Amino acid sequence: MILITSADQYVGHCIASHLASRRCLRPRLRLACRDKNLCLGFLNKDIDVRQIDYYHPHDLSKAFRGVDHVILAVGNEHDRVAIAENVCKVADRSGVKSIVCVSQVGATATEYPHLQHFASIEDYVVNTRNCDWVILRPDWLYQQFHMWSRSIETDRKMTLPLVNKDEICPLDVTDLCSAIENLLLVPSKKQIRCMLQDAHVGQVYTLTGPEPVNGQQLVDCLSRGTGYTKFIYQPVRSMDTAYYLQGLIKDIWFDARVKQEHQRMYNDPLDDSDDYSTRVFNAPSDIQIQTWIEYFDWVHATGGSVCVPHMKMLLKHQSGTTIQDFFNKHRNSFKPRV
Repeated sequence: MILITSADQYVGHCIASHLASRRCLRPRLRLACRDKNLCLGFLNKDIDVRQIDYYHPHDLSKAFRGVDHVILAVGNEHDRVAIAENVCKVADRSGVKSIVCVSQVGATATEYPHLQHFASIEDYVVNTRNCDWVILRPDWLYQQFHMWSRSIETDRKMTLPLVNKDEICPLDVTDLCSAIENLLLVPSKKQIRCMLQDAHVGQVYTLTGPEPVNGQQLVDCLSRGTGYTKFIYQPVRSMDTAYYLQGLIKDIWFDARVKQEHQRMYNDPLDDSDDYSTRVFNAPSDIQIQTWIEYFDWVHATGGSVCVPHMKMLLKHQSGTTIQDFFNKHRNSFKPRV
């Protein structure tokens, strides 16, 4: 049995959707969430969904009953560190064999408090006594650019707090999910591993895309994907980015898209189409916004976003999805309104 935490948050929901696309695995999946409404599509497919209080020992004990592997998908809850602490404590005494922690690149940057959340969570995972563990630190996800679709649609601008020389190594969420799948499933993809492979136990993997890109290169890929040539890349201040993202909650077009996405989630057939990768759950929370701002500041200050081969290894020597592939696939989400 695999337990996926924070299934009502974007990353947890994507991982759950990816694994649930294999029908034979559905009876062996259990999803933990706070908001069951965002997981009704899984319930419709007879997947075990538990709405739990992460602070309630009885709720957690019931959720962990019979679980072999925990995917600790760190979300954007204001108390995500406390959630992870409680999950690790209960996992440690419930016979769980392994924890796969989905953390964040830049977790070791001590001067950024929201990135430090991930370092604290990693410490709780590492300090479990009875669980094998592996930590994944994904870089920026391509799908997070969907939050900028409103700016692109209305102003034909991509605005990020990245000066022209700054590069990031983003990756596709489907590649992240595939890497987790390869960690926990046998090569036939029909059975869950009894234990993590020895080669992965105690490892920390930085997951990046296949190529580094700067702001102008992002816009060039966007132009090729959509066929519109007059897009502009505009570096902005961190405070301007925060102001833009905070305003999405009041944007009627963005709100309409969120409602449409929720309907699609409810009716999701959970097939092999990777439809989950396009979704926008909600306007970003303050925690999420600050984490993104700190990520960009960290990139600018340290140049820390560097392509490494860990993803290629976990994908069994596949190179992964490029940024051009992403904009080609999602071109309709970024075309300007006319």
